[in-house]
This record gives sequence, structure tokens and C-alpha cells, in this order.
Amino acid sequence: MATMYQDIMHFMEAYFPAYSEQGQIEKTHHVMDKFYAPDLVFDDGVITSRDQWYRSCLAHPAVQDKITLEHLWVDEKQKEVGALCKTQAIDRKSGEILLELKMNVLYNLKIDQNNEFKIAQVRVFLESNPQKAAKLFQLYAIGSQGPPK
Repeated sequence: MATMYQDIMHFMEAYFPAYSEQGQIEKTHHVMDKFYAPDLVFDDGVITSRDQWYRSCLAHPAVQDKITLEHLWVDEKQKEVGALCKTQAIDRKSGEILLELKMNVLYNLKIDQNNEFKIAQVRVFLESNPQKAAKLFQLYAIGSQGPPK
């Protein structure tokens, strides 16, 4: 029998490649339903549902966000996961890395009616480099179109 710690580790280790490879493509993004709760909330207060998050992920078709997990820590009792990651904005046509950032992410998990883990809340802490932040906002047009509908 696996422990809750092992179950959470397997869940999160499967999450990052799924998001990077399938979560931002219209034909395959619903594979992410197995990871996100319908009432998913981000710390920015703009994303308050899984559907809003999907629209946000699909809003930049020319740029792929690839997240590489570097370190993961788990708090079983609180169902929280911390991840140290490298994220890359990649031009889909050329494969060129347009931007690379380090980020820490805190994920709050919940167990759904099927007794499966789901990500319920996401808090993102990006590398604090003003030039990289400006480029990130430019690449993903963050804030220029208002919140996803």
C-alpha cells in the first residue's frame, strides 16, 4: 500500500510533463482535468476556475510554457506541495527559448469525490528580475487583455 506522501509525489511528478506537453494545446488540454479541481484558484485572484485557467493557457498559441521540476516537497497533513521549477517560454515554430525563469510554486491539494488528488489553489512566486518579468508580461500578453472570460 502506497503512502499519501508517495501518492502525492506520483501525482505531482505526472503533472509537470502533462501541463508542459498537453495542457496548452486545444486538442489535448482536457487531460489536465485529472489534475485540476473545477474551482481552481490562483493567488492573483483573476483565475477562479479551471475553465478560466484553460482559456489562459490557450491564449498564447505561439508560445509553449515548459515547466521543469527541480525539487519537490510535500506536506501530507496540509495536502500542500512546494515545487522549485524552471520555466521556459518557447517559440513553438522555431523551438527557440524566449525566456527562462526560476519559480517557486505552492500547490494546495484536495481529494475529490472519486478519492483522487486535485490541485485546488496555486500560488506562484517568480524570480524577481524586473527585465525578465517585463518580458514575461510581453510574451504572454498578461494584463493587456484583462482577465480571461
